[in-house]
Amino acid sequence: MSLKPTSTGWTLAFTVLLAVGLSLAPLPEKFRPLPSLRQEGSLGPKLAALVLPASLRGVKAPRPPSDTMVPDAPPTAVAEADTAANDTDPKAGPQVGEAPAVPGIGLEELSAPTLATALELEALRERMGAKHVDIELNCRKTRADGTCEEDGLAPFMKALGDLRADARRTPVRVVHLGDSLIASDYITDVVRDRLQERFGSGGPGFLYIHRLASAGRATRAGTASTDGWKMERLVDTHWPKDRVGWTGVAFSTSGPAQGTRYSLEGAREAELFFLAQPANGAVQVAVDGKNTQRIQTRAFGSKAEAAFARLRIPEGAKTLTLTTSGKTELHGVSVESGTPGVVYDTVGLLGGMAEVYLRAQPQAFRAQLKHRKPSLVVLMVGGNEAFFLSRDRTTLDEVRSQMKELVSRVRTSVPDAACLVMSPIDAGVRTLSGELITRRHSAEVAEVFREEARTGGCAFYDTLAAMGGEGSALKWLESGLMLEDLVHPRVRGANLLGHLFDLALQRAFARTHPPRLPGTDTTGLQNAAPALRRTFESLARRESGAKLRVGIAQLGASHTAAHYFSDKVRDALTKRFGDAGRGFIAAGKPSSRLEAAHVTRTLDGAWTVEDAKSTPGGLWGLTGIRAVGAPGASLGISFCEGCAEDKNRQGRLDLYALDAPGAAAPEITVDGEEIPPEAPPPEPLTQPTVRIRSFPVTGVAHSVQVKVPEGGGSATVLGASLEYDVPGLVYDALGLPGATAFTARDMDAQAMDAQLTARRPDLLVFWYGTNEAELPGLDANGLRQDYAALIARMRKATGAECLVIGPTDRLQQEANGQWDEAPSLAKVLNTLPQVAKDAGCAYWSARAAMGGERSMQRWQRQPEPLGHADGVHLTPQGYAVLANAFVKDLMAAYESTKKGGEPTASAAGAP
Repeated sequence: MSLKPTSTGWTLAFTVLLAVGLSLAPLPEKFRPLPSLRQEGSLGPKLAALVLPASLRGVKAPRPPSDTMVPDAPPTAVAEADTAANDTDPKAGPQVGEAPAVPGIGLEELSAPTLATALELEALRERMGAKHVDIELNCRKTRADGTCEEDGLAPFMKALGDLRADARRTPVRVVHLGDSLIASDYITDVVRDRLQERFGSGGPGFLYIHRLASAGRATRAGTASTDGWKMERLVDTHWPKDRVGWTGVAFSTSGPAQGTRYSLEGAREAELFFLAQPANGAVQVAVDGKNTQRIQTRAFGSKAEAAFARLRIPEGAKTLTLTTSGKTELHGVSVESGTPGVVYDTVGLLGGMAEVYLRAQPQAFRAQLKHRKPSLVVLMVGGNEAFFLSRDRTTLDEVRSQMKELVSRVRTSVPDAACLVMSPIDAGVRTLSGELITRRHSAEVAEVFREEARTGGCAFYDTLAAMGGEGSALKWLESGLMLEDLVHPRVRGANLLGHLFDLALQRAFARTHPPRLPGTDTTGLQNAAPALRRTFESLARRESGAKLRVGIAQLGASHTAAHYFSDKVRDALTKRFGDAGRGFIAAGKPSSRLEAAHVTRTLDGAWTVEDAKSTPGGLWGLTGIRAVGAPGASLGISFCEGCAEDKNRQGRLDLYALDAPGAAAPEITVDGEEIPPEAPPPEPLTQPTVRIRSFPVTGVAHSVQVKVPEGGGSATVLGASLEYDVPGLVYDALGLPGATAFTARDMDAQAMDAQLTARRPDLLVFWYGTNEAELPGLDANGLRQDYAALIARMRKATGAECLVIGPTDRLQQEANGQWDEAPSLAKVLNTLPQVAKDAGCAYWSARAAMGGERSMQRWQRQPEPLGHADGVHLTPQGYAVLANAFVKDLMAAYESTKKGGEPTASAAGAP
């Protein structure tokens, strides 16, 4: 008989009894294996909770996380509390819907895609009980009478205000120092992206030579060969003394050449951070594979010190490569766009604490920080301090002393910069029994940091309170927002923390920087119900298989005439509801903008292309254009060149022309076949009239040629349209560059309405307002009355519903080179929603979708510009982004009505 099972059982029983006994004994908590047994309440249920599974106790077990934790364990004892895990699944966390935008929480000036994500995070915040916590500004400079002259964020907010007013030509830099919570950049990337969206991007900023951890997300670093580099960090047991500043990591080599590579998309400036030392060393710089300069790293004297070297980056450069030789030590590279905007540097050290950053060589810390010229320094540590407190490995006095010294070092190094201290977040602990409890001391550390921020003249942000206070980490774990280590948030949780901090910064900015233009500019599709009820019903029937045509006609100025916006909208809608043809194309000169839609135009001979803006009076085509050809001239419009052939597809090609007394009867050819001339009218014409001729066609690609016969008068062509006899959607783009609602008002109503009726629109989309914004003496009341009357007239003629699009952001450049808002932009923004309401239309603000105030400036300064240099138009990429936002908002409202609810006014975003 074996005694092994019996002895094992006795051992287990003794272990359990010992654990229970120690937990109930009057000992310090750190010596009690099961601390909860000493808490108030009956002992029986607590013992049952330790030995029985949740299912047998009638308790719902926490939902397991939906993604995989990849631990990133620091190699030293200093970082043992920061067992960082990287989580790359953006879908982690609970599924939530959209929350309504609450005025005043900081959501202003976000583009439609970013706002959509922000609203999802708002819904998540409400579900998790997280809070909007304002930044405690404190005071950095007092007057002689003791009152505050300058609050803790004043230099940063002034710098942002100067960016907003286009009064600053240098970037606004933020240096954010922290622990493993920001090592993956998941919290700070939200803040960076939104600040750069609101105020412009100055580039990625400081980047390491190589990623600091082998696992998890690779970010904020170059790509280096790892065999020959030696990486030393301030968190290491044997850290690099007397060499490294706040950057925290040294990458050194003394053997064979080592290299690292960076992407330079959109960058024009770069700078190398390195150690100048007595030993011979050099760095070869190459841009796009071509050597551009060689940097010697040898110090002038016998003392090593932090040094910097500007790298030459030509316009359009794609990659930067650094190759070392000799004994060299590199600390990182800063990469910037060279344009005004926000640069947000982050340094996240696994195991980082105030004490760790104090290990930095003081002169190097000061030199590196001064060299970056930050407008704001953020200190985000505390989690490891709380852990060490819970293990009696430090004291609260030591934590206080270290933060005091770190704040002082920052303020002394960059006295003109703002500083902000963040509290640690909540965390949990798993006891030996597997029980989950809240980690002690986080609130104490937060209070110490609050006091030291106030004393040191820094602002303070209570991240713990924003997260939901003590105990929130356990709730976040149950909802899949925390990793199993109970210390680090998953991606979704980190995004929520970044979201809350960003909104706190935006609220602080809004307190001292009111909007430049009065009034409100609301995001999303407004008044979709009942304005678009019939249109949405038709789309729903079409989507359900009904064989019907849905027509949309967009009228406007150059935003419409460019075709970039309408092409994207048409593509998106026809993919979902079917393609019934390209629709109307105005007569005119050849245009590369039509090529994407497989449309070409030709003009041969003597043609005069006239428009309703520069030649008032007379009859015009749907776009305000008419092409007048002299005898012998010819004109052509071809549809769907290069499209996939469908020889059996039936359709109709319509030619729009102007017949007038004395005008020649043009010779018309469709798909190469001459069309017999029409019989003359029974009565001679006494005045010009619009004539629409319709020709049945078979197949997909079609063309029409119009020739003015020799020896007669001129002929006037307005345009042509192609539709197929198939169910689907037709989207006409009817734009005239420079036009206003007044231009459309002054065009012959009878001719315009007749042509528009022939297009059979179910929905009229009106996009005027951008050009009205430049009129210094704009009569807002006149615009409201005339625009509403124009819409009412066209609706009566066609029976269509209507949607008004507001203007994009419009800026004009002053003589000193500074950009300012167009003189009547505020009037237009306040008037057009009223026009839509008066006319019974839905309303969508293009400017709000761009991000609101000064969004044009930010779109101009994107690495791939979205705004045109003229401050009025967008680039093709910008029109595509705006069209995506419009379609998403339109379809969000459509989906809402399909489900029987009210359409949401919240922006649905763009890809």
